[in-house]
Amino acid sequence: MDLQAEYQAKDPPLRVRKKLRVREELVRVAMEFFARKGFEATTVEEIARAAEVSRRTFFRYFPAKELLMFPHQALYFARFRRLLEETRPGETAFDAIRRALTEMAAEFMRSRAEHLEQQRIIRRSAVLIARGDAFDEQWEAAIAARLAGENSGSSVAQRHARLLAGAVLGLIRTTLNEWYTDECRHDLVRMGREALALIEPAICCEPGSLRSRKRQRIPS
Repeated sequence: MDLQAEYQAKDPPLRVRKKLRVREELVRVAMEFFARKGFEATTVEEIARAAEVSRRTFFRYFPAKELLMFPHQALYFARFRRLLEETRPGETAFDAIRRALTEMAAEFMRSRAEHLEQQRIIRRSAVLIARGDAFDEQWEAAIAARLAGENSGSSVAQRHARLLAGAVLGLIRTTLNEWYTDECRHDLVRMGREALALIEPAICCEPGSLRSRKRQRIPS
């Protein structure tokens, strides 16, 4: 079992708890430096020294400095993938995507203060914005795979799934930006559902496949 899996265990071993404390301390110290000095002006040496670990130990926990700003990304994405892969009777691919995104929005709501603090720092750094975009590509690919389903071998189905996944992710990013801009005061779950409702008519899905609606004739 790796550290990320043990992190989710109800009663992790003592050695894992110690590792998690070091990891959390590195994130806490880094956030203080980034908020005060900015991401680019803060060095790994400063963070390691303040957290009372060596530079070598720092890189065992975070291979790159920018990953400190996305400490739960791997856990969030793993959970999102598990939610997407769940199969429920009568549920379409779009239903599964909406359910997974809704549950992740609820998770974000529970830690809104932490997310807001992170975003204030991320928005001031081109490096961090680029890293966030790279993570978004993983989520978009997962959504596209769920939409393509059993038709993933078809190049047409793959292209349609990628286009639709890009549209879904665009709605997500815009919704999150609005949420952060308004200091995370509103209900992200409600905002997300409203946003997804805009694209739902364009995505007619069956479990594991895509099916386009018949085009309606425009009255002459």
